[in-house]
Amino acid sequence: MLFLIGGSTGSLDSLLMGGLLAAVGGSLTFYILRSGKINSARWLLFVGTGLFFGIAFTLEHQVNRGSILLSPAIIEGKEVPICPITIPFVLPPYYLRGEWIFPTSMKAILGILLFWFAFAWLFGRGWCSWLCFFGGIDQFFASLAKRPLIKLGPLGPAGRMFPYAFLLFLILVAVGTLYPLFCAWLCPLRIVYDPPAVNTTSEWLSAIVFVTGGMVLLVAGPYLTKKRLFCSLVCPLLPVNSLLGKLSPFQLRIDPDRCNACGKCASECEMFAVTAAAASSGAPHLECSRCGRCADKCPSGAADYYLIGTRDRIRPVFVSLAVIFNLLLTSSYISLLVQYWRTGTIQFFH
Repeated sequence: MLFLIGGSTGSLDSLLMGGLLAAVGGSLTFYILRSGKINSARWLLFVGTGLFFGIAFTLEHQVNRGSILLSPAIIEGKEVPICPITIPFVLPPYYLRGEWIFPTSMKAILGILLFWFAFAWLFGRGWCSWLCFFGGIDQFFASLAKRPLIKLGPLGPAGRMFPYAFLLFLILVAVGTLYPLFCAWLCPLRIVYDPPAVNTTSEWLSAIVFVTGGMVLLVAGPYLTKKRLFCSLVCPLLPVNSLLGKLSPFQLRIDPDRCNACGKCASECEMFAVTAAAASSGAPHLECSRCGRCADKCPSGAADYYLIGTRDRIRPVFVSLAVIFNLLLTSSYISLLVQYWRTGTIQFFH
């Protein structure tokens, strides 16, 4: 980590930050592997990533745009930052109809595509609990209450298929109308990132939708249920990350010889990925985000990370890589804040 962070410029600041983050990463990795507890350290890293990203992203908008609001001028100038969530429904209309429907540059989409795909292939839906700079929101609120105030049982077949059907709907709308419906009207993350300027009736209506959706799916819902509702039900990346996760070298499995069918893993899972039936089969559902919560709660030590296609437990490898890449991302956001503190300038996108 010291080489990756400090070696790019060789500056004293970079080396100091590399050394600090290497020490933090080493300490957290040691704690996880020594204590056997994954989720608490992961929570700290994951929520921290979202916090530093949110501060840096908002500050960059305020400094360079003059406002955090997304104005028509920015949209018309095709200067809207693109995020990985848009990829599944932005690429199909470009491929099928040759139309680019998101107001940003091709360079930006290629950059975010390669960035996301590399991590999604390596970690599968582990992206959603270790690296995603948006997922820390519902993760934070889902962790506040000691026990759920509203208990949600396992998702039935219809509930489990809903995210896939929802993504298909978004793709069909994008291909048929050449319009990014999710980004323009539905994404609740816009209560924090790129909220719309509210001058027209349409903008007011979209703001109401964003705020309502954000409060239900990102704040109140996760707090009341202790489930990550946005990441589990409506995020367009869920189906793609889940399917790519089949190819990831890191798989979470449940050893049937050790499992005592206590049901703890199913009740504790924040992503609806573990059910009693799935546990008895030896594997969670595709939607497992590899957060490690079930491994922490399992009284018999049945749940753990395995190398794909083998019975080899590889928790040290998975944890080490997840911590390293999380801190590499977080360090980039911290570097931007340090840059602003020292120079008064900040440039998130190039």
